[in-house]
Amino acid sequence: MAAFAVLIVAAPLARPGGKAARTDSADLEVYKAQLRELERDVDRGVIDTREAEAARIEISRRLLAEEERAGKVVEAAAGGSHKGLLYAVVTAIPLFAVGVYILLGSPQLPGQPMAQRMEEATEGQDIQLLVARVEKHLADNAEDGRGWEVLAPVYRRIGRFDDSARAYANTIRLLGETAERHADYGEMLVAAADGVVKDDARAAFERAIALDPQAIKPRFFLAMAIEQDGDDDRAIAAWNDLLASPQDPGGGWRDRVRERIAALGGKTAPGPTQEQMAAAQEMSAGDRQAMIESMVAGLAERLEQGEGGIDDWLRLIRAYGVLGRHGDAETAAQTASSRFAGDDAALGRIDEARRQAVNGS
Repeated sequence: MAAFAVLIVAAPLARPGGKAARTDSADLEVYKAQLRELERDVDRGVIDTREAEAARIEISRRLLAEEERAGKVVEAAAGGSHKGLLYAVVTAIPLFAVGVYILLGSPQLPGQPMAQRMEEATEGQDIQLLVARVEKHLADNAEDGRGWEVLAPVYRRIGRFDDSARAYANTIRLLGETAERHADYGEMLVAAADGVVKDDARAAFERAIALDPQAIKPRFFLAMAIEQDGDDDRAIAAWNDLLASPQDPGGGWRDRVRERIAALGGKTAPGPTQEQMAAAQEMSAGDRQAMIESMVAGLAERLEQGEGGIDDWLRLIRAYGVLGRHGDAETAAQTASSRFAGDDAALGRIDEARRQAVNGS
């Protein structure tokens, strides 16, 4: 990957005559052309994403250095604005951190340093310079949703969690809601609060789940919130419910969920095996849905035979909700309520699961 990046940026230095890159607009155009060609290679599948990220960073750094040396304001590689170039450069920085950074800011769980999650992209001084430039642009263009979207993960990378949360909030306001944006916003609120899931973060995670009931990150943090409330039984149920998900965005979150269950003294409920999860990743959407339906049917059958406890009933109700089978969720909730009649705590949890499954709230 590094060799590929060096090859890309070395091209302008290998012109006839053995001269280094000139400090005029021709050199700048060469770098911009390389960025455009790089994007075309990505679109054609000639190189993979990680190689492209490394090359983009190297080209962008050379371009920035050339701009400073020439004392010029450079136009964007995308075709015509300084703002576009800044987006191309700054976007390259957080791409190495794409995925679920689940344990950010949590004092309860063993996290992984951010440096381990990102490859060395640029020197810290370069990042601060790029951030300052985008901040200057946004000071004059506060309604530029794309600018806030680019800046939010960069703030996260450099530990400015309050600013990152504000940037995500602006992104949602200007570009619209998605489950991922609300989850990222909530995550930064938690990080800014030193790992405490406060009401504003809960609201963000709950909205994310309403938009995507299967999303892992918001469910993780809501389980953490229940644990922080001191309700160990509900926390164990929430962790087990999360563990049963066939989705696996990576990040080692399943191991950490098991650690939380063990720390609370709970018993880990059986979830999908590694083989099942691997098979699910290779399936078509239809086959994956059929696999999930089969797992849910197996759980329902065990419960009908009198096996399982309250946590298993809650899993079934929520699973029906995820599948959009709201009638079955209602029926399962009614059956569970009959089984646990007289247990006010269990009935409250059943009703909560039913509301989440049927109404998404």
